[in-house]
Amino acid sequence: MNKQKGKPHMQKLLLIISALLISGSSFAGITGSVGVDFSENASDNIIATKDIDLNISSDVGFASIAVITNASDQLVLDEYSLGVKHTNGSISYGEQSDIFIGGGLEVVGADTLANPSDAGESIIGSWNKTTVRFKFTDTGTDITDFDTVQLKHSIDVGKLALSGAVDHTIDGNTNVYALSSTVALNDDVSWTAIGTHDNSLTDKVAYESIITTKGVSLFVNGDEGDWSQNVGAGYKTSWKSVDWYAEAGYNIDTKDVTPAAGMSVNF
Repeated sequence: MNKQKGKPHMQKLLLIISALLISGSSFAGITGSVGVDFSENASDNIIATKDIDLNISSDVGFASIAVITNASDQLVLDEYSLGVKHTNGSISYGEQSDIFIGGGLEVVGADTLANPSDAGESIIGSWNKTTVRFKFTDTGTDITDFDTVQLKHSIDVGKLALSGAVDHTIDGNTNVYALSSTVALNDDVSWTAIGTHDNSLTDKVAYESIITTKGVSLFVNGDEGDWSQNVGAGYKTSWKSVDWYAEAGYNIDTKDVTPAAGMSVNF
């Protein structure tokens, strides 16, 4: 789900990426995409969010940048990262998405799951199937001060893929937990179940269940206050270099429908 963060030094970062592109002979691969997403805002109006993603990779290093349009149709920096990699892992720095287990489809879904904030710059390190993220409080003030720490580990047991994650807030000494499991029911059908626990919420335990087959996904979610709050469906596919999706969520209690659609061209 897109989160418009914005950064005052976006132009400087774009110049850096442009310089990297010009000297592209030192990189093994440059990929990216240009896309647009249509979704409903808080005023129940359908809006378009344009985005441009660029990924650069070499034998030992990588970098990425993502820019989107905000509500005023201005171009803002959404995310960026740069790092080094090894056969079994990597370490990166930047304004990166968190590693906490999430649910939902491309836009809709994950309505009831705990969702710790991912806003802010961080360091992410991974080794085999374990990943840790240290999020800074404010790099412009003190780069030794961290706000949260996230840890995630995944294992595969036959056709079952299991993951567990924790988000720890340092000052408050509080934890948010998540578990997920995905099983291949056959060659075409998979089932994913996600559960979260957050003591700061009135309804601490929440879940989401998603069935996917041949690009079609169906979901239902809720929490301990109401186990069946939202349902939804979506379709996602690719044709050559074009990816596109269409989906909608439905709140059983309020009867509100949340539509979303989008497409992107990859290069």
